[in-house]
Amino acid sequence: MTHPADLYEAFFYAANEAIFVVEVPTGHIVAANARAIRCAGFAPDEIIGLSVDRLFRPQNGFGLPFFLENCANAPRACCSTLQLIKKSDEITAVNVSATWVEADGTRFLFLLTRETDPAAFAACQSLDDGPIAWSEQEDFPTIIGQSEKIRDVCRLIGAVAKSNVTVLIQGESGTGKEVIANAIHVHSHRRRGPFVKVNCAALSETLLESELFGHVKGAFTGAIRDRCGRFKQADQGTILLDEIGSMSLSGQAKLLRVLQEHEFEPVGSSATISVDVRVLASTNVDLEQAAGEGRFREDLYYRLNVFAIPLPPLRERKEDIVLLARHLLSRYSRILGKSVNAIAPETYALLIDYDWPGNVRELENAIEHAVIVENGSLVAPSSLPMNLTKSRPGDEDSAPSCGGEMKLREKLTLLERQILLDTLSRAKGVKKHAADMLGIDARNLPYLLKKHRLGSDLRPH
Repeated sequence: MTHPADLYEAFFYAANEAIFVVEVPTGHIVAANARAIRCAGFAPDEIIGLSVDRLFRPQNGFGLPFFLENCANAPRACCSTLQLIKKSDEITAVNVSATWVEADGTRFLFLLTRETDPAAFAACQSLDDGPIAWSEQEDFPTIIGQSEKIRDVCRLIGAVAKSNVTVLIQGESGTGKEVIANAIHVHSHRRRGPFVKVNCAALSETLLESELFGHVKGAFTGAIRDRCGRFKQADQGTILLDEIGSMSLSGQAKLLRVLQEHEFEPVGSSATISVDVRVLASTNVDLEQAAGEGRFREDLYYRLNVFAIPLPPLRERKEDIVLLARHLLSRYSRILGKSVNAIAPETYALLIDYDWPGNVRELENAIEHAVIVENGSLVAPSSLPMNLTKSRPGDEDSAPSCGGEMKLREKLTLLERQILLDTLSRAKGVKKHAADMLGIDARNLPYLLKKHRLGSDLRPH
């Protein structure tokens, strides 16, 4: 007699629909049936272990992480239209129905994938088919936010990604400069090449040249073998020079030659090496001011500043805090193996009110701290780091709102609006779905929309 498990396995591999199985904690594909393997164009041994965001990309909205997290916690199947990126980089629009199962304490998503009518999605062309008209809704899965300022950043990434020009990413520490650099690389023609990161601030002047350009055996004490530098490692790909403002003037001169001539000599060698590398640079200092004060080479500044992307600090895009906090909570709950799955409204109010001098990195640390100390399923204010929960004079709800400081009622109003924005986007403008997700009567939804000046079409403005 055939064992039921054998029947299930036979059905899985013989099914006419493409089925991908994703391990939720890691986001890696752990199984795919024959139709899925043919559809994606990968060999069977290539697709196992592949990150799911290498294969799928949303048409628009908050990005793949939110889609996966929602599906992994939904009581029933989730459906969405996604883009399937094949091994050849051809892009096909697909309808995906996702449902989860749990085995040995780990959740797995089954992605049942069907190709849509190609004529209905003519815009879903290959990334190599020429320039793409990027819009504010274009998806960057690792960039979380819906504020106008973060949309502006996405527009800039879309505008510059396909070119080979040098990009200067400017922003305070913790704003996510490396995330932006990675997004540029992933959406560029060089995405199949290496993405090499160098922290210039972590290297001394004597080590930086060897790190960037490599050295030959015997070039200096301790050079017991030839070493390939980071520029050579990044050949045909992208190199990120992080915190470039900390580089010495001597190092800047050597870097300038690479940018101009695309060649260099390893330390201790007279042989010239040519490379094809796209350079991205990031800094948390004002390089123009540093150049004016003689602390940074003016000619290098202009060479780097071909295309600038300024990153706003978190305090200037507070409408993104709820999305970021929710995403980080989901991540650290999985990493730490805890069942903390929600944040209390009063906790959100504290997060929104705080100025975040450490930006997204500080928010990440705060959420990780909260998950560690929280014993329940809801993040209470007391679980946040102490510097976020210190009371301020005049914070009472009855106090007048003056001096630019939000009071409790204002915080809760902002929080309510943010929750509406999040839900409206995930519901894709469908009233009944939005009301169901909010757990309210659909007849009450128009009042909330009018209260927060959100369009009656349920699409956030």
